[in-house]
Amino acid sequence: MKRALLMLLILANLGVFAWVRWHVLPDRGAPPLAPPLTGQPLKLMSELSPNERKALASAQPAAAPAPTAATVAAVAPATHAPAATTAGIAAAAAQVCASYGPFPNADAATLGLSRLKLLGLTASSRSVPGKAKLGYWVYLPPFGSRKEADAATALLKKKGVNDIYVVADEANRNAISLGLFSQKAFAEQRQKEIRKLGFRALMADRFRYEPRYWLDAKGVEAALPGAEAFKDLGEDQAPIGKASAACGA
Repeated sequence: MKRALLMLLILANLGVFAWVRWHVLPDRGAPPLAPPLTGQPLKLMSELSPNERKALASAQPAAAPAPTAATVAAVAPATHAPAATTAGIAAAAAQVCASYGPFPNADAATLGLSRLKLLGLTASSRSVPGKAKLGYWVYLPPFGSRKEADAATALLKKKGVNDIYVVADEANRNAISLGLFSQKAFAEQRQKEIRKLGFRALMADRFRYEPRYWLDAKGVEAALPGAEAFKDLGEDQAPIGKASAACGA
C-alpha cells in the first residue's frame, strides 16, 4: 500500500514539472551568438615595422570638444570674483597727493623734504615768487618838501627821539622813518610815544620780495602727514599748511 502511494506521488511531481515547463515558462530560445571579431590583432611596439611606427608617430590626436554654454556659465562666477577682489586692493592702495608750505627758505624746505622721504613718500620741492614779512614800520607820512621833513626831524631829535631819518625813495619821498620792529607790540609802543609828542605817527607792515618754497608729496592717504609735522619749520606770520592737490598737476 505504501509503495503504491510513493509511486503515485512521484508521478504527480513529474506531471507538475511538465506543465510548468511547457505551459507557464515562455520559450526563451537559444542565446544570441557574439558578433564575429574584425580588424587586425593587437601588436606590441617591438612587433611593428618601421613604416608602421612612423605612421603611428605622425597621427594627430583628437581635438578637444568646444566648451558649451553651460560650461561657460558655470565658470563665469569664478572669473568675476577675483576681479572684484583686485579692484578692492587697488582702491585701498590708491595714490593721493598733497602740498605743504610755504616754507620760509630753501634750508627749511630741504629739511621738510627729507622728512617726507623718510616716510617712504614720493616728494619734490618747488619755489614760487612771494614776499616775506620783515616786521612793522613806524613813520611820519611824507612832508610837502625835503626842507619841511628836515625841520621835523630836527625837532624830534631835540625831544630825545633818535634813530630816525628822512626817506629818499620815490614811493615814500620826504617821509620820516621812526624805526623797524620785528614785534608788533614794540611798534605800537613807539607809535604812542611819537603821538604824545604831537606828531601823527603811522604803522605799516614791511615785506621783502623773495621766493617761497612748497613741497609736493604723493603716496597712500594714510601715510601723508599733517601740517603739524612741519610746525617748527614755518614762521609765526605764515605758518605751514597742507592742501590737497591733483596728482600730476
